[in-house]
Amino acid sequence: MALGKEILVKGLSKSFDENEVISNITFEAEKGDIIAIFGPNGCGKSTLLNILSEISDKTKGKVEMQNFNPKKFSYIFQNYRESLLPWRNNYENIAFPLRLNETEEEEVRRKVVEMEKIFSFKANLGLYPYELSGGQQQILAFMRALITQPEILFIDEPFSALDYENNLLLRTQLQKYYSKYKPTILAITHDIEEAVHIANKIIVLSKKPTQIVEIIENDAPYPRGTEFLNSKQFAETKKKVLSAFQRGALA
Repeated sequence: MALGKEILVKGLSKSFDENEVISNITFEAEKGDIIAIFGPNGCGKSTLLNILSEISDKTKGKVEMQNFNPKKFSYIFQNYRESLLPWRNNYENIAFPLRLNETEEEEVRRKVVEMEKIFSFKANLGLYPYELSGGQQQILAFMRALITQPEILFIDEPFSALDYENNLLLRTQLQKYYSKYKPTILAITHDIEEAVHIANKIIVLSKKPTQIVEIIENDAPYPRGTEFLNSKQFAETKKKVLSAFQRGALA
């Protein structure tokens, strides 16, 4: 349930030299939204998310985040493997953001155990990230990003390294976490099914210069189990997203 505006993007554009790649993007994220950003390959989805997080500069436009607390913001990058610390074991990777905040050790242990339960993480925490499979590494990155209970979470291709079974499992686990803590989530995806499964709003982008083709509402209640994927509402929403994608990618 949305609880008031948290992110406001108005007239956002980005150019490299004279080449405009993102053009006049405007949307709002309300507190508790899960927004999927979906569009053609190479249209600038990651660039958009990097501008919103101030990793990259915008050319013009406005980005506002209400009551933003950097200690309550997390970003799971597409190259999540490179973000994991190979000289720290899995436990210390998960705990790392809490160590930066000088959290007491008892609270660190409690929160690591909580993340293990939410994500059903079975790997040995005494091992190192390079000893895990790609899917386990991706779940480890999720656990580390969420251990601080962020109010705003950005995710770039959140399920890309997973086979279909674990993809579905991680979507379900993310919704389990969301149902408890209600963060505002912006997630880039190239998969329509993922977008419709997890998001209450889907922003469909065009090819470059990238614009918003349509923002599609998806009001199915959370948590959405696998049975939702066979529902009439899922099929109808997916059809709307596909139609908008075709207009933006093929125009």
